[in-house]
Parts: sequence; C-alpha cells; structure tokens
Amino acid sequence: MANPITEMKRMEFSEEAIEEQNLAEVTAAVSENKDVILKGIDLLATLDESGALDALNALVKHKQDALENVVGEINKPQYASTLENMSELFFLLGDLKVDQISYFVEKINEGMGEARVASKEEPTSYMGLMKTLKNPEVNRSITMLLGFLRGMGRE
Repeated sequence: MANPITEMKRMEFSEEAIEEQNLAEVTAAVSENKDVILKGIDLLATLDESGALDALNALVKHKQDALENVVGEINKPQYASTLENMSELFFLLGDLKVDQISYFVEKINEGMGEARVASKEEPTSYMGLMKTLKNPEVNRSITMLLGFLRGMGRE
C-alpha cells in the first residue's frame, strides 16, 4: 500500500507572474470594452467642460452637508402645500387610464396639425358652418366632444 499524504505543497507564483497575469486580464477587458470606455471618457470630458463634474465631485465629497441643506430647504413652510399635493398627484396618476388618454392626445395632436394648416384669413359663414357639420370627420369630433361633456357632467 501507498503511504498517506501528510504534506501538501502549494504552487507559489512570483509577484512578477501575478502582476503579468493581472495586466493581461486588464488589457483583455479594455480591448473588449473599448467603445464603452471611449464613451465614458467623452461623457467625463463633457461633464468637465460644463463644470458639472466639479459640482458632482463636490456633492459626493460633501454629501452629508448637501443632504442637510436639501432637507432644510424642503422643510420650509412655503413648500409644505407642494409636498402635500405631490402625494395626491401620485394617487391621481394611478387612477388615470393611460390608454384612453393616449387616444385623446393623439386625436388632439391631429386636430392641432389640421388647425395649423387651415386658412386663417377666410372667415366661416353660417352656411359654411352648416356644410361643415355634414363632414363625417367634423361630425364624429363633435359627437365625441358631446359624449365627453355628458360623461363629465354625470353625477
């Protein structure tokens, strides 16, 4: 039978070998992410040119003081009603039916586009108004507005 193993020798790497391996890993990562690194450098340069980088750096270094100033400002009496209304606004946003609103916003945008190109110098006569009511698009819009007003006035 073989003798039992009583001693284990660990592989030892020299510091130069470890540094060389680390450098190879970093070089590979830089090579793989070249575009991202260049975009990051461009972003930093833009922030530096605008002065925002210095402000952000100061904000991070003095975050406790900045947070105290912000909280101190928010606690002023003139902002109390705004903060109370914000919670109400969030609840209101939860009640809105976004798909229905987006439908009406789309129609409003189309109407504004038509109004922009409509003739501004030609006045509308009573007879012209009556003829316009026969137009299916105008009639549909008026019917939609009347339905909206009925729904809004319902108790």
